[in-house]
Amino acid sequence: MASTILIFFVALLAGMESVLDAWEFHQPILAATLIGIVTGHPVEGLMLGGQLQLITLGWMNVGAAMAPDTALASVASAILVTGPAHLSVAEGIAIAIPLAIAGQVLTIFVRTLLVSFSHMADAFAKQGRSRPIEILHFTGLLIQGLRVAIPAMLILALPAQAIINAINSIPTVITGGLQVAGGFIVIVGYAMVVNMMASPSLWPFLFLGFALSALTDLNLAAMGIIGAALALIMTQLTRYDRMPSAQTDEALLEEEADAVDTHLLTKKDQIMTFLRQGFILASFNYERMQNMGVAYIMMPTLRRLYPNNRAEMAAGLVRQLEFFNTHPYLASPIIGVTMAMEEQRAKGAPIDDATISSVKVGMMGPVAGVGDPLFWGTLRPVLGALAASFAIQGSLIGPIIFFFGWNIIRLATLWYGQKFGYEQGTNIASNLGDGLMQKVTQGASTMGMFMMGVLVPRWTTMNFPLVISKITNDPKKVIDVEKINEQIANHSLSGQDILNVSRQLMDGKVFNHFQITTLGNLFNQLIPGLMPLAALFAVLWLLRKNISPILIIFGIFVIGIAGFALGIFGV
Repeated sequence: MASTILIFFVALLAGMESVLDAWEFHQPILAATLIGIVTGHPVEGLMLGGQLQLITLGWMNVGAAMAPDTALASVASAILVTGPAHLSVAEGIAIAIPLAIAGQVLTIFVRTLLVSFSHMADAFAKQGRSRPIEILHFTGLLIQGLRVAIPAMLILALPAQAIINAINSIPTVITGGLQVAGGFIVIVGYAMVVNMMASPSLWPFLFLGFALSALTDLNLAAMGIIGAALALIMTQLTRYDRMPSAQTDEALLEEEADAVDTHLLTKKDQIMTFLRQGFILASFNYERMQNMGVAYIMMPTLRRLYPNNRAEMAAGLVRQLEFFNTHPYLASPIIGVTMAMEEQRAKGAPIDDATISSVKVGMMGPVAGVGDPLFWGTLRPVLGALAASFAIQGSLIGPIIFFFGWNIIRLATLWYGQKFGYEQGTNIASNLGDGLMQKVTQGASTMGMFMMGVLVPRWTTMNFPLVISKITNDPKKVIDVEKINEQIANHSLSGQDILNVSRQLMDGKVFNHFQITTLGNLFNQLIPGLMPLAALFAVLWLLRKNISPILIIFGIFVIGIAGFALGIFGV
């Protein structure tokens, strides 16, 4: 009974973390290990978690796009491997992929459901009531946790063979099609980020990133260095004129100087805001994305500034419930700037709703363009691969390295990002006037567009196995592979035989009787990564036609299933 309760809570935690992307308890190396410890088989849990971690290195949630669900896959397969069923690690890995696809569909369903929560939050905000919004926010998180915990309990209650039979009974066209869609659904997230940053001056950086990624073998760390260099060059070459608005007049600048020593927000308020930042994604929905999370994070600030002013509290909550979507860790400097602007507004500075909104909107796209490839595309895969190398040997060092390494970086980013944003936001008028905010936005946008171009061909999977042509090779130009295999089996393959094969290859002979050209070969001969780039612009076009991201995602699922059934797409 005790182990069942513990499994329930581990599954609940993994489900919540799969949307929070904070402490990373949904990652296989942590989730499977915890299940293994609870069931008394930590080594099997470690080995399973390490193997799954390597398989899922490229899975990331970007924008509205939800990757296959590592939480349900890790928890369910770990229960089957370390629990009463005692499946082998290999069998656990085999069933993890369809479970991940099922979890992905469930997550999308919950995120769609939470749109109604966002509308309920609007009603409470207009009344200046923050507590009900907090309850809605965490209710959404609880539903995401139960999305994994309930299936985990069913797996414990049902015979293992019945579960395996149920999974195997799903038509291959469905599981295969969903796998296909899972390979390029991330393109929706890329398109949303690009759409927020897009301007005529930035498109060349997207194409440059794409070209370097598609045509070279440079890793993401090298690409990041190139992107940062381009950003620095652009900020140095671009001239930023002083803004002539009323916000930059001398009176306001003097007011800001006086405000430095008269902060309304205390150190406690800053700490409480920092502690809330890990929950920005708790009620993520497909209409205004992270809006309820931002409102939740900003509540300590609003409560301090407007303790007895219900009208201003209501106005502040309504402001924070606007659309917001960026990388959850690099939201911290935006939160810091917003805290400072709200503080100055409360002290009488001429900062209106439009100014606060424009600063948030202007920053969230560029920092997402930097944060997604930095954290999801580089740091987590590198740290995950290092940790997995220990875990697959049954060593607890793996998950320990991953947990502490990741969270030290994450917490430092949240705290110092918020601190930097608050300090700069306190001088927002002078920073807007002398172009500092423009420089930050320009630099982040340049690097963000470049890195989005890098990710499109690197992390988007689109396979086209459809055969376009099949030509029979001249038998005289085909190397006798059967003879070579027979020699290998009989241990009679000599050095001279290998030399002869090498000479035949140099003379133009081939191993295959047929020369097959697939649709994928055709696309790659034109430009490697061409179809992911085309998909990116197709999604961009749909977004600019005001098509909802969730409709695009469901459309990709349909395309994936139909394309797999017709043989156009392959896993």
